[in-house]
Amino acid sequence: MMRSPIVVSLICAWLVLACGAAGASRGCDGSVAVTSFRMSVQPAGAAANTALPIRHVNNLAAGTRISYRPVDLPADMRKDAKLTLVLVPKAADGQVTVLEPKLAAAPADWQIPFATRIAVLVFAPQGLDEKRLTNLVTKDDALVASLADYADETADLEAGLEVANDLSQADDDITTVRANTPAEQALFALVRALNPAVSSYDPLGVGRRTGPATLMGQGAAAFFENAGGLVPGGGVLPMVKTWLLPIQPDPDSMTLCAKVQARSRNKLAYLWAYRLVDGKPPALAEVKDADLPLGMRTGVPVKLDDPSAWRPVSRIFDWSLVPESGSAQAVRVSVVPVPEERALRLDLRKFSGAPGAYRIQGKWDWDTVKVAGTVRLHQMDDLKTARLTPESQDRLIAGTGPVQVDLTGADFLFVDHAWLHRPNNARQLPADLPAERSGASAQLRVEVDTDGLRAGPYLLALSRIDGATTDMPLRVLPAVPRVDGTGPRVNVGQAGQRVTFTGSGLDRWEKLDSDRADITLQPAGEDGSRRDATVRLHTDAKPGDRLAVLAKVEGMAAAVRFPGVLQVAAARPRIREAKASVAGDLPVSARDGEVPAGSWVSYALRVDPGGSGASVTVQCADPAATVQPLKLRVGEKQTNAQLVGAGGDTLFLSLDPGAAGQSGCTLTAVMEIEELGKSDPFTLGKVVRLPRIESFAMTDEKSPDGFYGVLKGFDLDTIEKTGWTNAAGLAVADLPRPVTGEGARQTLRIAMPWPSPTPRAPLFVWLRGETDGRVTKVSP
Repeated sequence: MMRSPIVVSLICAWLVLACGAAGASRGCDGSVAVTSFRMSVQPAGAAANTALPIRHVNNLAAGTRISYRPVDLPADMRKDAKLTLVLVPKAADGQVTVLEPKLAAAPADWQIPFATRIAVLVFAPQGLDEKRLTNLVTKDDALVASLADYADETADLEAGLEVANDLSQADDDITTVRANTPAEQALFALVRALNPAVSSYDPLGVGRRTGPATLMGQGAAAFFENAGGLVPGGGVLPMVKTWLLPIQPDPDSMTLCAKVQARSRNKLAYLWAYRLVDGKPPALAEVKDADLPLGMRTGVPVKLDDPSAWRPVSRIFDWSLVPESGSAQAVRVSVVPVPEERALRLDLRKFSGAPGAYRIQGKWDWDTVKVAGTVRLHQMDDLKTARLTPESQDRLIAGTGPVQVDLTGADFLFVDHAWLHRPNNARQLPADLPAERSGASAQLRVEVDTDGLRAGPYLLALSRIDGATTDMPLRVLPAVPRVDGTGPRVNVGQAGQRVTFTGSGLDRWEKLDSDRADITLQPAGEDGSRRDATVRLHTDAKPGDRLAVLAKVEGMAAAVRFPGVLQVAAARPRIREAKASVAGDLPVSARDGEVPAGSWVSYALRVDPGGSGASVTVQCADPAATVQPLKLRVGEKQTNAQLVGAGGDTLFLSLDPGAAGQSGCTLTAVMEIEELGKSDPFTLGKVVRLPRIESFAMTDEKSPDGFYGVLKGFDLDTIEKTGWTNAAGLAVADLPRPVTGEGARQTLRIAMPWPSPTPRAPLFVWLRGETDGRVTKVSP
């Protein structure tokens, strides 16, 4: 019998899901949609509602029913289009069987006669010659082998493009091809692996646009341009350009896509091969409990008892997450096995469940596959609430080397990077996250190397695995204040005493506390090296105690302890009494409380405590009036002063007051014992410079009020007025005149009223600035 001039071409096709309502098939990127339909599988004797789409079935047992339902069949195919199934049996000695062809325009069912390992859908838009098809698949051994290879390639390409599509969803607006994106590399590697004959072909081009702008469109172009096909009697031909593009499967319908064909008298028949896994589901065991972020795609590491079982894992479908609480229903989730990462990639971007602990499960045919272990889903927190713990801020001190600081106030579970930078400065400084984290996710420990950092404000940048970044303000502190030496001494028995701390950074002290003293800080100096304070000891403070001080330091939350910086000593030395002994032969008498300069004055000092270890310092209360301080230890003699111990609590002090202070100076004495400190100043008297009058003679020279007289002596310049009583006096008009050859001796011409009250009336003189006259021991 002669062959008809019309040659039947079997064209490799791909079945893909149509999205949307029935009858409105999804377009085929880089190809054309031939028809859309539903094809489901129902076990023998099972209820109709248990049917599964054929793409989800891994085992076709004898007696299984396969149902076909048209969804969107073009009008020009409704009369002649037919379809059938070619089954390759599971048994090695079984015969390839062609099932009864059915009209594509009407629903159809087939009963599977034997356990099947490969099912091939044959769709013939212009009708199907069952006899020829049967002869072809039963007599051409190479065709059966090619069908098996084609089914494997179909599964590989579908899985690869699904991964590529998954990657491309992160950037759906790609318009310019960049040869280094993960999705593009995956597509290129996939095409080369499936068809080595075209390994030199770059489906994406180098730096140029190729075909549709989307990654799926690029995959379609590569699929159609680099294919092998099947023709009757021709075996596998390397360059029949009839590849098709798979699209994300839908639970129901599938779309048959094919390359646009030129007009031909050949009858076309489209093939789609499906290899059954024909086995039990792979045993998945989660490596360990995992924490996953909602709103992202993320991988969950898993292990398989048999590592080669990763291929069947891709056949698990209808993945879901089951709450461990058991109070809520399972939530569907998109899962993509990633064998090279030994992980399941979960798409949680649109997950409708709540945060919490879940178990992963999927479907293998009509059985449930449960993955051992738990995944905990977390809502990623707003890192803007993050802050440093007060203790960590206190540790962040410039120049102290690596410092562990703790963060709180947010969920840091998914923080993957941290660095330090100055405000308005992009330069990144190291901040290390721990290699292994433990403890609550609401805390995070970060290591900051403070060597080389300057004190001042910084920002700690935290980056999350989704790319979100926040800047958390912190401060690198200067060195902690330091107190030099043993600190100041404080004495018991004082209502309040002024002390001075010395050291560095003391200007940062804001408050000082002690358990046995009240401390009031005084304003700080400019350089922070000295700080005065008033200390009031409590009654329980005893001599010999060394009191610790807690300082509130600017910029630090916790008080800084300074141990033993206040030394408690016994009561300070005290001068209880000073009895003065002034020379009695002075021409001009000294008044009470006055000590004459130019002559020695002795004091009997009553002191507490007594002893030989004391010293006495004599000086003016007004430093400006001091000639020089006179400091003497007990038993010491100087040119103008000496200090002698008289036993018990008495000291004898002798000095010329004029050697210590000027006239008008209030002379004070301070007793000091090294281990007890200094006494309060004790007033010894007011230094006064008295004239030393040696003689007084009246002359016969008349003055306006009487006669003139002449005084002879020393320090006569101190006299302002003279008279016979202390009630009234006449001003001295002349200046003293030195006596030639007699050193500091002077003469002074004075006016005196006449006559005198009595023949030997004493002279009264007024010192400068005084209102009352002083009686002298001289008379004319």
